[in-house]
Amino acid sequence: MEILSKFYLDEIQNNIRVRPIPWDGYIRINLLTPEDAVLIKSIEKQVKDKKLVEGDVITFSATLVRLLSGALREDVAKYLLGLASELVIESPKFADSLLQLSLTDESFPYEPFVKFLDTNEHQFLLAAKTLVVLFSLKKAPSKYVDTLFTFLSKKLAASPQQNFQDIAVQSYGVLLRTKWYRALFWEGAKERVPVLLNVLKGSRNNLQLQYNTLLVLWLITFEAKPSAEIITEFDIVPLYFDIIKNSVKEKIIRLSIATLVNTVTLAPSKAINSLLLNSGLTLSKTLSERKWADEELVDDLEKLTTTLQEAFNSMTTFDEYKAELDSKHLRWSPPHRLETFWKEHAEKFKEHDWKVLKQLANIIASNNDEGGVDPVVLAVALNDISHIITEFPEAVKVIERLGIKVNIMELMNHPNAEVKYEALKTTQNFIAHTFK
Repeated sequence: MEILSKFYLDEIQNNIRVRPIPWDGYIRINLLTPEDAVLIKSIEKQVKDKKLVEGDVITFSATLVRLLSGALREDVAKYLLGLASELVIESPKFADSLLQLSLTDESFPYEPFVKFLDTNEHQFLLAAKTLVVLFSLKKAPSKYVDTLFTFLSKKLAASPQQNFQDIAVQSYGVLLRTKWYRALFWEGAKERVPVLLNVLKGSRNNLQLQYNTLLVLWLITFEAKPSAEIITEFDIVPLYFDIIKNSVKEKIIRLSIATLVNTVTLAPSKAINSLLLNSGLTLSKTLSERKWADEELVDDLEKLTTTLQEAFNSMTTFDEYKAELDSKHLRWSPPHRLETFWKEHAEKFKEHDWKVLKQLANIIASNNDEGGVDPVVLAVALNDISHIITEFPEAVKVIERLGIKVNIMELMNHPNAEVKYEALKTTQNFIAHTFK
C-alpha cells in the first residue's frame, strides 16, 4: 500500500533509524523491561522483514501500543512511532493486529498515536501517518477522526511550509475517498475549507501540491451538501476559473472542471447561477473548442456547456438579477441602472414576504462584521433598496422593521465616494417616502 509517499517523511524515518538507542542503559534505569527491549531490538535492523514481525504479530502489536501509551523518552518515542508508521504499510497483518486491539479496548490502537499529535514535529508527523493508514483500513471512531482532521488543518495545511501542506492534502486525499470521512470532514468545513483554498491560492508554483489540493476538493463534491455550500459559502467559482485560465497542465484543468460538474449535478440551483454569473458559459465554450487528450475532460466540458446553455436560455432578466443577489457579489450589471427593469418586475420584489429586500438588508447589515463588505457590493445594494422604495413606499416600514435604517444613514460617512453617494440618495428617498 503506497500511502503518503513523501521524501520528507522518508528522510525523517531514515534519520531516526540510523541513530543508535541505548536499550541496555534504559533497561538498567527501568525505562524498559528486558523483554520489551529484546522484542524491539530483534527487528531494529530488519524492519523490512515482514516474516519476523508477523511471526508473533499479536505480541508485537500489543507491546508497541502499550509502550506508546506510557511515558517515554523522546528518542524511544520517535523510534517506536517510526517503526509503527513503516510496519502498518509494509505488513498488512501487523496493521490488522493493531486494529483488532479495539475489541478489548475501544481507545486502541488510536489513542496512543493521537496523543503524539500535540508533540514535536517528527513525532506528530509519524503519528499522523500511522493514523491515516489505520483510518483508511477501518472506519475509526468519530472523535479520533475529528482530532486528526483538526490537526491536519491547523498544524499542517495552515503551515507556511509546503512540505507540511502536502502531507495534509495527501492525508485528506486518502481518507475522503470514503463517504463516512467526507461527512465528518464537512462538519468542520468553516475552519477547514478556507485553509485548503489558501493552499490552492499559494501553490501556483507547485503543481503537484495544487493537484493534490484540487483532488481533495473534488472528493468533497461527491456529496450534495458540500457541493452546494462550497459554492454559496466558499465561493470557489472565481478561484477555479482563474486556475483553469492560467494552468498549462491538462490534469489540473480536468480536475477543476470535474469538480464544477459535480456541483452542477448535485447542487444545480446554486452552482449553475454562480457559473453563469462568472461567465462560465463563455469559458466552457472556449475550452470545448480546444484539443484535449483526456476523454473524460472532453465529456465533462460537453456536459457543463450543455447544462449552462440550457439554463441560460431559460433565464429571464429577473432570474439573472436574483442569481447575482444570491451570490452576494453584486456588481453594476445592466438591471441595476434600468428604470424599466424595476417597473417590469416590481411585484416580484414583494414576493415571499419581501425576500429580495431582506437579502439586500442583510448585505448592508453585514458591513458591521469583521472585514466589512466590498464597496461596490454596498453601493449596488443601496441603489437597489432605493429603487424598491420608489416602487413601493410601504417598503419603508419593512426597512424599519429590519433595523437597517441607521446602518444606511451611517454609510453616508463611508470612505468610498460611491457608497457615500448611494447612501445619501437612499436616505433621501427613505425620508421622502416615510409619510406616503
